Amino acid sequence: MRREFCKIISNFRVANNVYKMVIESKSISKEALPGQFLHIKPSQNYDPLLRRPISICDLDQDKGGITLLYRVCGKGTRLFAEIKPGDNLDIIGPLGKGFPIFQNKKSAIIGGGIGIAPLLILSKWLKEADIYLGYKDETYMTDEFMNYSDDVCIYTESGSRGTKGYPIEALEKNINRYDIVYACGPKQMLRAIKRLCEKNLVECYLSMEERMGCGIGACLVCACESSNNDEYKKVCIDGPVFNSKEVNLDD
Repeated sequence: MRREFCKIISNFRVANNVYKMVIESKSISKEALPGQFLHIKPSQNYDPLLRRPISICDLDQDKGGITLLYRVCGKGTRLFAEIKPGDNLDIIGPLGKGFPIFQNKKSAIIGGGIGIAPLLILSKWLKEADIYLGYKDETYMTDEFMNYSDDVCIYTESGSRGTKGYPIEALEKNINRYDIVYACGPKQMLRAIKRLCEKNLVECYLSMEERMGCGIGACLVCACESSNNDEYKKVCIDGPVFNSKEVNLDD
């Protein structure tokens, strides 16, 4: 983990309220692992006060490029969308615990909405995983996933592209093909994947999405309930990636 002022290489819209940003940091890119995140200061002043956690989407470790994918959903991310190439961002990272990599296991990667972000670099490292991507309507970053896998299945709720429906439906049909499942997306999707994998004795790793304050485990804003009901996990340092058996996702 380090703090750097990183140069913005590009920052542009890829879908409605979804942006792709590329920053430059050779030191952070060499340290970063799939599933980790950066904690980014939205402005040069103290409004807003808190940094924003953004998942690492892709890495170019030779050139020092770090790709980030984010959705504009509040003041901080609106400020991100206004950043121009050549500007600098105050960044702390890489932070958190990433995905374990198993090259000798048959793997499935499943993402929903902006939850696809940390799964692109994972698909690059795993090389031969089957990929299931789910969107509400408008799709994005699908070509990038196809660069890393020959088996990318796209689902939309509206049926505007790919198969109409949800990726969990396809995973349920094919679950016995896999030794391990990696997932990131809305909580209800992760809950269903956790139940499916544990029922079928398939190892499962979930990347959790929670609001964060400090990013280093001090403030407890991102605490989530563990499978031991007397304990809580800190998503920023114990995660954001957890074995599904570690966390309780029931409401």
